[in-house]
Amino acid sequence: MNKLRYYSNYVMIAVYLSLGLLFLFTDIASETFPAYRKEIGSTLLIYSIIRLLLQYYKYKREKNEYPD
Repeated sequence: MNKLRYYSNYVMIAVYLSLGLLFLFTDIASETFPAYRKEIGSTLLIYSIIRLLLQYYKYKREKNEYPD
C-alpha cells in the first residue's frame, strides 16, 4: 500500500505540473476557462512544486529514519 501511495503522489505531481504548463502556454480549454488562465496555471505550478518538495522531504526523512 505504501508503494501505491508513493507512486500516486508522483503521478499527481506530474498531472498538476502538466496541467499548469498547458494552461499557461497553450489554448487548451480556452472556451471553458476564458478568464484567469494565467492564474490557474500559476496556481497549479506552485501547488505541484509544493507537493514535490513535501514528498522529497518526507522521503528523505523516512530514509534517515530507517537506514538499510
